Amino acid sequence: MNLISKQHQNLLFFISFVAVLRLILAPSVGLGVDEAHYVLYALNLDLSYFDHPPLVGWIQYIFTSIFGTNEFGARVAAIIIGFVTSIFVYKLIYDINKNTNEAFIAVLALHASFLFNALFIMLMPDTLLFLLILPIIFTVIEIEKNNKLSIWILLGVLLGLAGLSKYTAVLFIFPIIIYVLMRKRYDLLITPKIIPSIIIATIIILPVIIWNIQNDWSSFAYQSAHVVGSNTINWAGFASSIGAQIGAYNPFLAPLAFYGLYKALRSKNSTLFLTALFGLVMIAFFTYASLYKTALPHWSALFYMLFIPLGAYYMLSISKKYLKFAIGFGLIISALAYGELGFKFMPSPDYQSHHRDIYGWDKIMSKANEQITDASTQAVAVTNWTLASRAIYYNRNYDSALYLIDDRDDQFDVWEKDKPLGKDLVVINTHSFTKDIDAYMKCSKVIKHSEFDIMLNNSKVNTIQLVTCKNYQGLR
Repeated sequence: MNLISKQHQNLLFFISFVAVLRLILAPSVGLGVDEAHYVLYALNLDLSYFDHPPLVGWIQYIFTSIFGTNEFGARVAAIIIGFVTSIFVYKLIYDINKNTNEAFIAVLALHASFLFNALFIMLMPDTLLFLLILPIIFTVIEIEKNNKLSIWILLGVLLGLAGLSKYTAVLFIFPIIIYVLMRKRYDLLITPKIIPSIIIATIIILPVIIWNIQNDWSSFAYQSAHVVGSNTINWAGFASSIGAQIGAYNPFLAPLAFYGLYKALRSKNSTLFLTALFGLVMIAFFTYASLYKTALPHWSALFYMLFIPLGAYYMLSISKKYLKFAIGFGLIISALAYGELGFKFMPSPDYQSHHRDIYGWDKIMSKANEQITDASTQAVAVTNWTLASRAIYYNRNYDSALYLIDDRDDQFDVWEKDKPLGKDLVVINTHSFTKDIDAYMKCSKVIKHSEFDIMLNNSKVNTIQLVTCKNYQGLR
């Protein structure tokens, strides 16, 4: 597939336009909870981390070193990945019957799925896997056709990078083995060429293994509890997980993903069939996990990334009118969402703003640091882990230390260089996360400062109260 040929110009124009739009938007939007967290990975380079493998932090280090530790620098990598992933999806569909229009429509469907317009601007571990999963599938098919050592080595590199991105990448092994067994290519499981592939993949993920050895395997334990957190089925949480996925990926396109999976499983096209096995394993795992713990929509993003485009492709032969509506609806809503992020024109009730997680943290940290007169004896604090990453990120240019005061084991405990005992802590209470400091902390004295509001379009985005805990001596 020669991308620079005239027949592919619609694809290149569209994804280039979208990438430029995202680059323009990137510096005008504050960092969210996860985004800020992974930028902190870059500011605290390590072999691995408590909650995820290290590649997302390493990538952030490279791009923030080039473009600066700011909102733009934090988002360039994700925008590039969105561009390249669109090309891989286009290739997957184009290779079916060499129809450029059908492949382009499939890419449009991907970008009409709401959550991808966020994940292609926010660098997450999932975003890295978008870049790797289709090359892994293409490489396995190439090994089946041409059992060369060089291709096995490439597969080892890709699987190693996937393991360095997210722990659930271990699921990729199962569809590959199932595919080889179903094709009765047993020779591919016993060939000596597989050994260098395994060795290379293992070497690449060594940082994760070494870090966990040094830290009592805490990352593996955390992820086991994080994905499946209970022994009891939670049907309400399961229903919520399914509903959240449908809403997050476009209610008119998300169901097409399952139709795409069904058709791919019945396909005689080797690439589509292997893709279907990947999708079946992933959606089965996350569906099982969501029975026990409410799943976040982005956990299943790889499944929808593969099968919304495939579902759109197969829907072309059934109802172009439906597909035109579904894609048009998704693109319009996505354009409005981008416009709102950039221009913030939509009114909203108090505390219901779409910007509540990404707006105002620079002001919050400025106000908190106004209370700091001696950084050696005073510090800023938050009481919930979801506040900590943004607070630390937006506090980085101040002299004060920032502590997360809770009883939860997490990455912030690893980063904490000293203990806050004996310090005067300026605690940030937000509208959504408020603690009664008298009841929560042991303090010589508690001083409540005046509240202030984070305002946008004459509505309250957040209300902040700063509370000083004098001589902090631990939790009650």
